[in-house]
Amino acid sequence: MSEYQYVLSAQTRQRYWLVTLLIVIGLALTASSVYFLYFPNGYQGGRNPDYNTSVLFNRTDWSQIHLWSGIAMIIILLIHIPVHWKWIMDMGKRCFGKTECKIGRLNPHAKFNLYLDAAAAASFMLAAISGIYFLFVPAGRQASAPTFIFDYSAWDVIHTWSGVIMIILSLAHFLYHHGWVMKVSKRVMKREKVVETV
Repeated sequence: MSEYQYVLSAQTRQRYWLVTLLIVIGLALTASSVYFLYFPNGYQGGRNPDYNTSVLFNRTDWSQIHLWSGIAMIIILLIHIPVHWKWIMDMGKRCFGKTECKIGRLNPHAKFNLYLDAAAAASFMLAAISGIYFLFVPAGRQASAPTFIFDYSAWDVIHTWSGVIMIILSLAHFLYHHGWVMKVSKRVMKREKVVETV
């Protein structure tokens, strides 16, 4: 009887499936975001002719897709951070050493990756925080919405543009790391024979 094991380590497989889940959820979030960018205005007392426009789904379904994919994205990214915590700490030590900032000593690829990740993380945080605000203050209540640091319309602008920037930076992040994704995709299901037993 032969025994087989995966070619990839358990840690690499875990990261791969986490990234795959992020991509799927990110696509749902992006699709719903594009819908709301194209048909942005609400009901407006019945004056909005585009309010019930259906593109695959109706507005209510897109709203639910956006809500739940956004919540899932927050949860998955909260898992993603601890998985990469060692890299985050190592880069922090390399860049902000005890005596001086060492970012200038990083090679150009490491610098680009660091800036890309930092910008993506910042835009994600803004989109997530503003999204949580909208979770508790839905669109129908905007006239009586409580001011929490900013008013409703400011939160709307923050959510929209941080989301747009996050989508662009996430795409750039994926394209930058596509070599790893493609290489691991080819090997993730591959198993090899390691032990012959009688």
